[in-house]
Parts: sequence; C-alpha cells; structure tokens
Amino acid sequence: MNCLTLEVSGKILVVDCGVMFPSLDQPGINIIHPSFEYLVSRRDDLAGLVLTHGHEDHIAGVPYLLQQVDLPVYGSRYTIGLVEQRMKEFDHMGQLNAHIIDAGDVTEIGPFTIRSFPMPHSIIDNRGLLIDTPVGRILHTGDFKLGMRGPTEGRDVLERLREMAIDGVDLMICDSTGSQENEISGDESEVTDTLTSLVEETDGRVYIAIFSSNVERLGALGEIAQSTGRKIALCGRSVITHSRISTETGALRLPWQSLIPVEEVQDHPRDRTLVVVSGTQGENRSALSRLAMDNLRNLNVEEGDLVALSSRFIPGNEVAISRTIDRLLRQGARVVHQDNCPGVHVSGHGSIPEIEEAIAAVKPRAFIPGHGTYRHLVACSEIARREGVPDVMVISDGQVAHLDPDGLSLAEESLPTGKILIDGGSGVPESAMRDRRLLGTKGLLAISWIANEDGQPVSESDVILRGVTSDEAASWLCEQIRAEVRSIIAGMAPELQVDFSRCGESVRMAIRKFVNKAISREPYVIVSIYPAP
Repeated sequence: MNCLTLEVSGKILVVDCGVMFPSLDQPGINIIHPSFEYLVSRRDDLAGLVLTHGHEDHIAGVPYLLQQVDLPVYGSRYTIGLVEQRMKEFDHMGQLNAHIIDAGDVTEIGPFTIRSFPMPHSIIDNRGLLIDTPVGRILHTGDFKLGMRGPTEGRDVLERLREMAIDGVDLMICDSTGSQENEISGDESEVTDTLTSLVEETDGRVYIAIFSSNVERLGALGEIAQSTGRKIALCGRSVITHSRISTETGALRLPWQSLIPVEEVQDHPRDRTLVVVSGTQGENRSALSRLAMDNLRNLNVEEGDLVALSSRFIPGNEVAISRTIDRLLRQGARVVHQDNCPGVHVSGHGSIPEIEEAIAAVKPRAFIPGHGTYRHLVACSEIARREGVPDVMVISDGQVAHLDPDGLSLAEESLPTGKILIDGGSGVPESAMRDRRLLGTKGLLAISWIANEDGQPVSESDVILRGVTSDEAASWLCEQIRAEVRSIIAGMAPELQVDFSRCGESVRMAIRKFVNKAISREPYVIVSIYPAP
C-alpha cells in the first residue's frame, strides 16, 4: 500500500499513501488502505505528505488519511489533479491542502528539504525524491524504469541520478517491483509500433484495453487512430477521468478532430473506429467485461473485430481475465494480449539490469528496497549487495530502521500497522471477514424461536437455509431440523432451558452435528431465542 514515514527532529514526512485491492478470500471488500493508527497518534508531528505519482497504490489512500489527520499534500500537477478527483468522490472525507511541486523544484517541509526530479514510469509526472535532512541525504527512486521513449532516455535517467548523487547519498530507497525480471523492460515506442501494425491489419472495429492511468499510451492511440484513418472513442469511467485530468493539466493532447463520443461509434464504419476501453483485469462491471458479455450500450463485438489487452496480467486476476478473453473469442473477435503478442505491453518497472545501473549511478552508502512484496524486497537487496553497497537492510511493515553516521540499524520496537478493509464507505473488522468467509464456503443455517419464562418454545422454530442445499431438499431438511430442535430442548435440564445463552449454544452444536450426519455438510449455524412478550 506504499505508505512510508521518515522521521527526523521529531517531525514526520509521509511518502505516498495508497491502497491495495482485495483477494478472493475477502468477499464484498472494495479496497484496502493502511491503518493510520500511528500517524493519528503523532498528528501534531506530521510535516506533510509527498506523493511520487498518481497510481492507485500510491494515492488512493489519501482521502482516508485526510479524514483522520490534517496535513499538507505535495505532488506534481497531474498527481494532485487525480487526488482532487478522488476527494470529490468522497465528499465526507477531510479537506485537501494541496501544493504543486514541479520537476526540479526544491521544497522545504519542516526539517526536510526535498528536490523532485522526473523518473520514467507507466504514468506521467512520475517523480523521484532527493530528501536532505539534518542527519543525512536520502534518494527515493519512486516507481521507475530507465526508458519509456526510445533508447536514449535510459542514459538521460542515469545522468540525472548521478547529478542527484554528486554530493553523496546516505540512503537509497529503491523500487523493487522488477527485481526478479531479467529482460530490459522496454519502451513505449515498441508498443506503439506493435499496436499500429495490429490496427492496420484489422478490417473490423478495434478495441484496445489499457490501464487508464497510462495516458502516454492513450496519446499514442490517438495518433494511431489518426494515422490509420479511424475515429477514436473512450469507453469506461476511469479512462475518461484520466484523459480529462491529463488534458486539463496539459499533459495530454488528443487529436480532437478524430475523437467522437462513444454513443456515435455505431454511426461509423467498423473499419474506421478505434475504441479505448478500461477494465484490463476482467473487473466485474468494467467496460471490457461488459463488452465481453454483450452488455455494453452502443458497442458490440463482431466477427473480424480486434480486441487488444495492452496490459499485463496482475497476479490473482488470471481467472477473471481468462474468462473475459473466452467470451470475446466466442463472439468472433481476434484477441491479443501479452501471452500471445508480447509487444502489446511493456512494464513500468525496471528489471534487474536497470536496478543494477541505477544503484551504480547513485553509489549509496546504505540501501533499503521498497515498493514490492517481501520476495521482491529480498531480491532487490541481493542486487544492491552485488553492486557493492556496504549497508543493506530489508524491513517489513511496522519495523523501524535508524540511519546515523554509523549506518543502518534496526530498532527493537515496532510501530502499529495493519490493513483497513473497506466495504462501501466504512471499514470491516477481521471478525466480520471471518464470518463472510465461513458463509461463503459453508452456507448459512439460522434457527430462531420464541420461549416463555420457563424456557419452553411457544411457537414452532423458524429455520432459514441459504447456500446449504438445493431448494427441493431444503424444505425436507427444515422440517427435520425443527423436529430435532424440539427433541433437544425437551431433553434439556430445566436450568439450561431458562438460560437462553447456554440453551442456544447447546442447540447450535447439536444441530451442526445433526446436519452433518444428515447431508454430510457443516453450515454456519446461528441460533436466536426471543423471550415471549
């Protein structure tokens, strides 16, 4: 979730504040943001929040943080524009006190002096940070790769890093996401060439799915549409939002003469239209998923159409993406993606050789890998050691590393961290998630009845089954359960019958065994006893 804190002289600088997305065992959850318990406890010591770039895993937690604390937020024009849009979507959140930092600007934030510099990534206005403090200089790469637009940019990036490090760097915090990849990440010109060829050889309509934040690729698609004589349309809320904000901030210039509303696509010949859609990961209700299910107003897929997924398959989404591809193929489309056409996408993260060159350019005294899973952090730390960095440390969430003239050391104490699971607009505790998992895997059996002051039922038990057995079998099973409940209560000692809590628990345990014996299943059982009025 990319939320880092740096503390010096009793003041705290926060770098990035993102979210992560739920896994299959977290049903009903929209997003997950960090627990801000520690930051809230130190609210008076917060100097500010600096954002490296506008990806969701770096900025989407900002509204939730500002709901709990008040601090200034710094970032590039495009990044702040995305945060402002986020804040509009959450009008119950806090106020945004935003400050624009252009590349090359030097900004004083408490005891931190920050110089922002451009770094190539799969989103525009991405920034690295050179942070001077009273106790040392930190270079934070942010997410990065060495080149996005041709073979020379990588050299330019390395020269920039050498310039940043000319007076020495005490600590380098480095993107580790590509630390297990051997191949150079590639640049956008390769993708443009591949997509141009695919469009040129397609006689039908072209649909291209992209990560909505990759507006550089969106701009390239506008040029491709214009050069191949096609009109271009945007479909999907997120891709429209990113195109609007990037246009307003001057980062994107689409060929407006070729841009048409998606409602007008059907008025143009299929071989003269190109539609950019969101939903590369098979997300439910996304534009691409709805297109695959033939449930998208104004648009459909026919024989001879091309659908290109100009994206990577994020781990955990393979099943949803595969299902979407299958549905598109059944409709007659030609579907290309990174598995069968590698040139349709390049990574935004530097691989092993790129990380090696970045470390060699900076020559840091100490090194901490960031922005990855633990295996990525470990792999990146090994790269740093091979490059001769004398002091390398891998830290986990909550651990505290101390930097002083003697190098890095790990503090004995850890700080409180955690994940806040959001369903709608509020958090879901782990106890509730445990119940959701049980309901999703076992089904629900709810039993209730009204009892008098002697503990005797004054009505027949109400039995509800959900997700346990078929509708036909449910009626029979409910009757069997009612009879068993009567038998269980009748066999109880009087003092147990009048103790509704103990009585309910005894019935719950007995009925769970009864159902398991009857149909070889153990549903999630709830028993409720209500006193007679």
